[in-house]
Amino acid sequence: MKASIVKGDVLDLACGALIVGVFKDSLTPSAQALDKASGGLVSKWMESGDIHGCVGKCAEFFGFPGAKAERVIFVGLGKKGKARELPRILKLGLEKAYLGKEVVITCLEWLPDEIPEWIAQTAGRIACNVFDRPRNYKTKDIDWKKPKKIELFVPDGNEDIETAFLEGFTVGEGVRRTKEYGDMPANICTPKFMAQECMQLGEEFGLDVSVYDEKALEKLGMGCLLGVARGSHQPARMVIMEYHGGKKGEAPVALIGKGLTFDSGGISLKPGKGMDEMKYDMCGAASMIGAITTAAELKLKVNIVAALGFTENMPGSAATKPGDILKSYSGKTVEILNTDAEGRLVLCDLLSFVKDKFKPKCMVDAATLTGACIIALGNDISGLFANDEEMAVSMLMAGDASLDPCWRLPLDISFTKSLRSNFADLANISDGRGAGSSTAAAFLEEFVGDTPWAHLDIAGTAWKSGKEKGATGRPVPLLISFLKDLDIE
Repeated sequence: MKASIVKGDVLDLACGALIVGVFKDSLTPSAQALDKASGGLVSKWMESGDIHGCVGKCAEFFGFPGAKAERVIFVGLGKKGKARELPRILKLGLEKAYLGKEVVITCLEWLPDEIPEWIAQTAGRIACNVFDRPRNYKTKDIDWKKPKKIELFVPDGNEDIETAFLEGFTVGEGVRRTKEYGDMPANICTPKFMAQECMQLGEEFGLDVSVYDEKALEKLGMGCLLGVARGSHQPARMVIMEYHGGKKGEAPVALIGKGLTFDSGGISLKPGKGMDEMKYDMCGAASMIGAITTAAELKLKVNIVAALGFTENMPGSAATKPGDILKSYSGKTVEILNTDAEGRLVLCDLLSFVKDKFKPKCMVDAATLTGACIIALGNDISGLFANDEEMAVSMLMAGDASLDPCWRLPLDISFTKSLRSNFADLANISDGRGAGSSTAAAFLEEFVGDTPWAHLDIAGTAWKSGKEKGATGRPVPLLISFLKDLDIE
């Protein structure tokens, strides 16, 4: 599926499907042109309710009078200025058009108060991902047909808008890559498999990739990461991916991802219901792969290092037990009170290692870390924690700009105090049931030192359950928006 812009008169667009927006109480310029060419049919059918301005309502017409498009799809926009509804509106309109030879979208008219380049970039990303379907392993499956081309209608032509639209498509590809890894079954998507994938992506995108096996991890002293891996016959891997887009010698931005290719909970076994979805516990690492490869494809002028910790958490005979004490890469000791609080053990070693080896200007980690974050924020907003005000503001702005929102949650010394242990420097869970996301973040903060750091808890946003089960590719859009802001600086 290709992406491009198309110029000229909307009535002359000879495409498979033309998607036109209508407001609840007025017509967009394209709808006005079609109304005039058809002798007022658009207005007439809006009055009768055949074309509706309510958000997401679609009406499809074959051979619409006055238009050269095979089909015209009218999609309701609601009241003017609802930017956050753009992804849903585009998705519904495009899904009606999937059999079209070429699909033209006229969404630059839908948000008259927004920056056209922002609309174009968002539209490119959404259009790229609308037709994604999880890779499945059925012996027989429906042949899902995508459009040959998605075109953005730009009446007057604009190079910046075209660049933004194509950039959006590129971000969409990064999201797709992230979703693909997240959806893979754990018997295929093993730590070794992901390390091999990272090596291949390194060759494809010009990244330097280093893989650390268990012997190398033992030599480094990554006792917490290895402690999580003990119960599995799948050996752990740490992968370092480096993108050199900035000035030589300039400190990199560090992206750290939790890569639990399957999380049973270990000895502290999870309930059986929904445990199949624990293949998604590697979505933090998958999103960092999506972010660094997209940054490379966009040629962002930023140095980036991604550190990914891949392992399984299984209840084998050698598994770490509640009450065990592990020594982290930093030298701090951790008492294991619950083996299902394993993501923070993987991340603490990665954070310490990256801080010491690469001395980054800032660090961002993403992890499907706590169910408590879902209780707090639901499934649409990621949790954000930060030890630096500038980092926090940058992440919040990036989330808003990319329609991949996050919400800042508190970090406080009281959360750190709740992690005290009689036998080690830290316990891996708090001594109470409250503020689980904040105590997990407080645990991680103990390993970042003075480096500006942000933690994204994506437990509620990395995948969907139920009939729409599948990875979402979040927070790749947020991360790319954040990295692009650094590129501007």
